[in-house]
Amino acid sequence: MTVDDIDQMKPNGSTALHVACYNGHIEIVQLLLEANSDRSIMNKYKCLPFDEGATEEIKELFLRAPNSNRLVSNTGAMEWDLVDDEVAEKAAEDQKIIKSLFSSASDIDKMFDRIEKNYIGKRLHNVKGVKDIERYFRKARKEQNPEHIIKAYTAETDFYHVLNIELASGSTMYIHERRYIIALLRHHPALDKYSYTGLSFRGMKITDDDLKKYKTGSCLMTKSFLSTSVDRKVAEAFSFQQNYAHASVIPHSRVKADGNLVKFPAICTYRIRHQRSGLHIENISQYPVEGEVLIMPYCVFKVQQITKTASTVLPNNQSVVEIELEECDPYQQ
Repeated sequence: MTVDDIDQMKPNGSTALHVACYNGHIEIVQLLLEANSDRSIMNKYKCLPFDEGATEEIKELFLRAPNSNRLVSNTGAMEWDLVDDEVAEKAAEDQKIIKSLFSSASDIDKMFDRIEKNYIGKRLHNVKGVKDIERYFRKARKEQNPEHIIKAYTAETDFYHVLNIELASGSTMYIHERRYIIALLRHHPALDKYSYTGLSFRGMKITDDDLKKYKTGSCLMTKSFLSTSVDRKVAEAFSFQQNYAHASVIPHSRVKADGNLVKFPAICTYRIRHQRSGLHIENISQYPVEGEVLIMPYCVFKVQQITKTASTVLPNNQSVVEIELEECDPYQQ
């Protein structure tokens, strides 16, 4: 039996995962999740499998491990954000390229086809979770629906990791395919209903040298996709490497000789102001409990304020850095 067979809607209007969750069959739920059953399918009652979990133990199976780097920027040699005086102009140029790709595409099917054939079939052919990645992109091409790209992005595979590293580093191999992915997620009308404006939160592991780049009034550009959350507590859990079901700190952060952390946690608050700069993908994510807002590449934010607040969970009562950012208006020549 294939995963597609498992995910089929049954005559009762629910999938096998819905039924197992609803009836409290924790062992079956675990087996279905290990088989990568789709967590984001709504049944006829407009409920996700997580929503129908009969016990807290079942719901905890749907939580992503807090040591994942998904909602945390791990700063260092690889810069996820470009801090530069000319960042607005650079972002406008990149956005123009992306929009022109989507606007000039005579056949959207070719975009899906090239992504699946070249980027997934050649670049990602041996990465972790490739079978699941292939399954989602096969559905995306067949249905002409970019929602399946988001499902692939939110699944625990190496797709989002490789994609974002290559976007951030400016890799030229398969650059057209990566631009197609951005164009589809940024401009495809099927995703208009997920457009989000408002506040979202993301964790960051930051050194003193990293922090010096973030000055009040400076601007930065997102060089890759950024996973944020509408729930600050989720971002804090990933930043502090806590389990947000049990609030227990995982004790493997690197500490200096003086007892202070080499990389200390920061919480970034993003105020998204423009349509399609962010997508609220909670209901199509494989981890809906995270309340994810996906911020697009080439968005420009201005640092509004940087503060430090006391923490009760870090060693030596170290402070947590708070960085508040607001999306800038489009660049005008």
